[in-house]
Amino acid sequence: MVSLGNRTSMALFSDPLDHYSHRVRIVMAEKGVTGEIIDSDLDSLSDELLSVSPYSELPVLVDRDVCLYDSVVLMEYLDERFPHPPLLPVYPVSRAEIRLFIQRIQKDWCEMFDNLVSAKLSDSELKKTRQEFKSQIIALSPILKEKPFFMSEDFSLVDCCIAPILWRLPLIGIELQKDTKTKPIYAYMQRLFTKPCFINSLSELEREIRS
Repeated sequence: MVSLGNRTSMALFSDPLDHYSHRVRIVMAEKGVTGEIIDSDLDSLSDELLSVSPYSELPVLVDRDVCLYDSVVLMEYLDERFPHPPLLPVYPVSRAEIRLFIQRIQKDWCEMFDNLVSAKLSDSELKKTRQEFKSQIIALSPILKEKPFFMSEDFSLVDCCIAPILWRLPLIGIELQKDTKTKPIYAYMQRLFTKPCFINSLSELEREIRS
């Protein structure tokens, strides 16, 4: 068991296959944060971790005497704690827009993705959800034609949320046909997946998804 108390360095308790944990690892890699990544399993969280994460969720970040949960809270904390390179815009309106995009991803994408990997859907529900999710991804294509990253010239926290999900499409049986319509999506994925922060953030289990 790894104790949370009296830690002298930052530690991220992270599920090596979970997209919520992955997004935080991407932020840490982009910021060059030299924290310890501790692989953890939701099914066997210690009482100490459960006392920090009241909803029994990962990831959990420990930064000396600070213990935080919720991936979005962790990403924003890291962006403020380590300001360079910034992953949120300077201006309040632009920052609010980024937060709204993240909320959209949380509500529209994450719920469907989590249902698809949960193995709790019936065959008909699985097929319907997979098709709906695939349609939503393809609908992004016109948006991704405009700028190199999601609605922005710069890599942001929104991209940190989207990248782990797109990387995991093979896990949920979604393959995008390569054609004119999906070309911007493939170009976007190429930009994301070749970023050093993304490559360095991958766990061994995550690398195997597209090996």
